[in-house]
Amino acid sequence: MRIAFISDLHSNIYAVESLEKDLKKRDVDKIICLGDIVGYGANPVEVVEWVKENCDFSLRGNHDTLVSDAEPINMHNPYTLKAAFYNSEVLQEKHKEFLRSLEKDYEDDEMVLTHDEPCIPGSMEYITKIKEAKDTFSAFNQNYCFYGHTHIAGIFEKDNEEVNFIKESFIKLDPAKRYLINPGSVGQPRDKDPRASYLIFDKGKLTLEFIRVEYDIEKAAKDILNANLPQLFAFRLYRGV
Repeated sequence: MRIAFISDLHSNIYAVESLEKDLKKRDVDKIICLGDIVGYGANPVEVVEWVKENCDFSLRGNHDTLVSDAEPINMHNPYTLKAAFYNSEVLQEKHKEFLRSLEKDYEDDEMVLTHDEPCIPGSMEYITKIKEAKDTFSAFNQNYCFYGHTHIAGIFEKDNEEVNFIKESFIKLDPAKRYLINPGSVGQPRDKDPRASYLIFDKGKLTLEFIRVEYDIEKAAKDILNANLPQLFAFRLYRGV
């Protein structure tokens, strides 16, 4: 089975449309979204509709929680709140209800899925450093944890007590090792590569393929500015930061 993992779409329909075109060439069996469907961008309705129609499973990220008022959440950045208010005003109640219906995490015998980190899903903690990854590995027993939130594609590999960060486009997984795996962000990458990011996990071959996709950044940025959202959210799209 080939599973496409996507995350952090952030109301960027132009990135999502390019993602969809690329997925059609990749022969995937399932699409899993790791959350933050909305927020930051100017096209939440189109993106929520796309997720509802195309994703086999989706989690609720912190921006989804904020926009849909699913539960109390401690987010105070004024730029983030302005974008959340816009997203909430644009979305219909049926879209918010969909976001509220999503779980914050999932696990089975093989893998853990979470938006931020598996210790306390919904805590909004980031896994970006070796020390953070080492602590996080103690929170689950499965070989694989797929997560988003950081907008940075790559994996932490644990071999006995040693943990390393790996950033390669194609990786063969070792069943004797454990992994924290982040597909990066579709709608707002922050690893200095502005292209939309996602990955394909081939369960049979035990491989990960990280894929980058060009999209019309100009249109996405223009929509953000036309919606009177913070300029930061438009300008950072060009630089991938």
